[in-house]
Amino acid sequence: MPSDEVGEVRRIRHEISEECGHDVRKVAAYYRRIEEELKRSGEFRFEHRPVAPEALRPANDASS
Repeated sequence: MPSDEVGEVRRIRHEISEECGHDVRKVAAYYRRIEEELKRSGEFRFEHRPVAPEALRPANDASS
């Protein structure tokens, strides 16, 4: 059974998704906006790690 903290995180994530109409693109845009706000605040540090090209390829892509 999940801890109270995990349940709270899940509840909040569901609320955010609901506010975005459960549209994955809107949810991703929401999190990108929050990330930019946090970066601008200077309160948090973010590490940039380049994504490997193979990680961007769809899992069912047979060209590899």
